[in-house]
Amino acid sequence: MKISKVMLISPPMTLLNGLFKNCTVPLGIAYLGAVLEGEGYEVKLLDAVVEDINHEEPVDQEHIRYGLSFEEIEKRIRDFSPDVVGITCLFSLQYRNVLLLTKLVKGIDKKIITVVGGEHPSALPVACMQDKNTDFIVIGEGEHSFLHLLKEVQGGKNFFKIDGLAFRKNGKTVVNPKTKFIENLDALPFPARHLLPMEKYFSISLPQSLTYQDKRHACLTTSRGCSGKCVFCATTKFWGNRFRPRSPENVLQEIQHLVEDYGVKELHFIDDNLTLDKERAMKIFQGMIDRKFNLKWCVPQGLAIWTLDEELIKKMQESGCYLVDLGVESGNQDVLWKIIKKPINLKRVKGLVKTFKKHGMLVKACFVIGLPGETKEQIRQTFDFADELDLDGVSIAIATPLPGTELFRICKEKKLFRCGFDENAIEYYVGNIETDEFKPEELQSMLSHYMLKYNLGLLLKHPLRFFKRFSKLLFRHPAMLIKYIFFLLKRRSKVIWK
Repeated sequence: MKISKVMLISPPMTLLNGLFKNCTVPLGIAYLGAVLEGEGYEVKLLDAVVEDINHEEPVDQEHIRYGLSFEEIEKRIRDFSPDVVGITCLFSLQYRNVLLLTKLVKGIDKKIITVVGGEHPSALPVACMQDKNTDFIVIGEGEHSFLHLLKEVQGGKNFFKIDGLAFRKNGKTVVNPKTKFIENLDALPFPARHLLPMEKYFSISLPQSLTYQDKRHACLTTSRGCSGKCVFCATTKFWGNRFRPRSPENVLQEIQHLVEDYGVKELHFIDDNLTLDKERAMKIFQGMIDRKFNLKWCVPQGLAIWTLDEELIKKMQESGCYLVDLGVESGNQDVLWKIIKKPINLKRVKGLVKTFKKHGMLVKACFVIGLPGETKEQIRQTFDFADELDLDGVSIAIATPLPGTELFRICKEKKLFRCGFDENAIEYYVGNIETDEFKPEELQSMLSHYMLKYNLGLLLKHPLRFFKRFSKLLFRHPAMLIKYIFFLLKRRSKVIWK
């Protein structure tokens, strides 16, 4: 079978009605598209969210789906007439949209090869291969495996030798485990942003952090993999349990490309470990200064606290950093070390926050509540600690047992999943764990109560800081903020925390 045309799709998104939408470049398919283009394939990228972010339809009483309608997606597939369709699935909650897409593709032409990738199918390849409309699943980092798959489909069809692949043989699912990761990330081409409507992303301006200073912002990643062992994290399974950095020069070349070709004025680094190698990080930041990029930048995905010191923080500020997000996770030291297994000393956190503020940066922090073994008192300590830090924003998630994580294994062994738990529809803002200490509804109510109190307090106590962070969001998307407030009020009223 000859393959010449490949279409890569990021599906419409399912969301709890009331939460903020998000619209960022899907770097996964953008990297893959660049690799395939370099091998001579004709590639089409379709990000359903950016193509029609205002289109919404109800999924059930609590959820909406937003993005391009399936009717329009079908039209675009027919217009391009691909030989292969690849679909990414980052989150469990999006898997049902993936199933609708694979069915749609096979309804157009059964000969079209369907390939699914992303964190969810990578963690559950056997279960996801039960979908008769899915031909292959690429497990984990996909650039080399996907390309190898296309060559085998056209040639020998020896799928057993492809690293990180799930397929069928004689009606049975075969899973080749992921054992190889790309060692030289500099060898990868830059993401194929030219295949995406970049001006639409700038116009919509709904980045991951919901915070930006210039609408011409772009996300990028300078490394892959993490050596951490956090109980709730799926990153290590997907990218590997080892830090793999790009060189400072390669990163600076991509930044130059973003500035010159797209007029980007702000960067959002979405690494898991941007500052893990201090010397490398210092070279990147100094290079941004030396090349006079004059960019603003932030770290919406979190920084490893144990990697930071004042010298590095000062260099971050000099190179344009205005906002950092610290992965604190808990306000109780025992929870951090014994349950989450994260090497953070809370005694350092307050000093780091003060240092960032001394250098004029906004500071957010991420926390997680509702872990097995955590008590109500320890959850309260997390809220109290967040208040003591005098932050410019907090992000608090209910512990989510994602497939492939240690947390998922613990919950399965101890039978802690809530009634009706569905591993194909997991979401971060819903309690999925039930212990003797708390019920899912209690966690949801307590979190909503705290977030209302926190944001109101930030507005009243520090209005300038509040508007510095949220003014552009308020101006461009006021309806989303109103819906979010009502969402929190509704959840807060359901259960009284005891």
